[in-house]
Amino acid sequence: MEAPVEKVTSSKKPGYFKTQVKNFLKNKTIVWFIIPAMCFTLVLGYVPMLGVIFGFKEEINPSNWFYDVLTQPLTLKWVAKIFSDGEVLKAIGNTLIISGFKLVIIFPLNIIMAILLSEIKNQRLSKLLLIILCLPNFLSWPVTIGIWNNIIGLDSGLLNNLIADLGGKRIYFFQDHFKAMVIFLSAWKTLGWGSIYFYAAIQSIDKEYYEAATIDGATKLQKIRYLTLPGIKSVIALMLVMNITYILDAGFDQVYSMLNVVKSITYDEQILGTYIFNLGYSGDIPFSVAMSVVNGLFALFLMLGGNTLVQKKLGRSLW
Repeated sequence: MEAPVEKVTSSKKPGYFKTQVKNFLKNKTIVWFIIPAMCFTLVLGYVPMLGVIFGFKEEINPSNWFYDVLTQPLTLKWVAKIFSDGEVLKAIGNTLIISGFKLVIIFPLNIIMAILLSEIKNQRLSKLLLIILCLPNFLSWPVTIGIWNNIIGLDSGLLNNLIADLGGKRIYFFQDHFKAMVIFLSAWKTLGWGSIYFYAAIQSIDKEYYEAATIDGATKLQKIRYLTLPGIKSVIALMLVMNITYILDAGFDQVYSMLNVVKSITYDEQILGTYIFNLGYSGDIPFSVAMSVVNGLFALFLMLGGNTLVQKKLGRSLW
């Protein structure tokens, strides 16, 4: 009697594109909702990227830009100028100083604020305080700077008027302490909003761990060190990588508003973002585009490097 022949089934998985086509046909009714978003992203996100070619052309005449793009040869002159122009290097230096202090001061403050709010026993009070702290985030930068200019401005600021009435000398906070004011205003405006991520992560930690630690006699600081911080390590890693990625963006909206609202601030305090904007506004399109491209490439390398560093030190990664 012959033994039954077993049917051999192929274990080969379908290819990637075949799987995607199958999923597309399966969910084709939903695709119609995605098409408008795809067109919106394509027109406003990818089509403008064709302008990158401007940064590698000799000169671009705005009135005849299409002909110049087609006929002029490619060049790296503007890229080379970035590393030899004194004003650019000064703007980069200001950017790194401000972003570095924001990373060292404001980032830990967000974590500390989230921990302090989570330690409040009354959850309603804790959430109410978080909402109050988030309110400044919804003010635009011109409004924020206008408010603080009325408080600490040189001529009409309430604080300087009080100092003058007491016989003291007026202090020009915005000009003499520009970088410190950028960091202070950024902390005041974004402290609550930046704490939301960490606060939500802390709330997701199982409360039974804290109860067990309390029974074992752990102090508040020990709970924070061995339970809270390890519990939000993944969120800390994610936000740290994002902060490192944008270290060459010291806050264009804020600094540009400060330079315009407080007219007496010198343009020596420009950061990279405002310098690129002023270049493009004045008509120096190739140089401003070249700087934007280099800035984007640095951001990419910083993201990859920051992710590698965080992965080694914290054991977490973006992917």
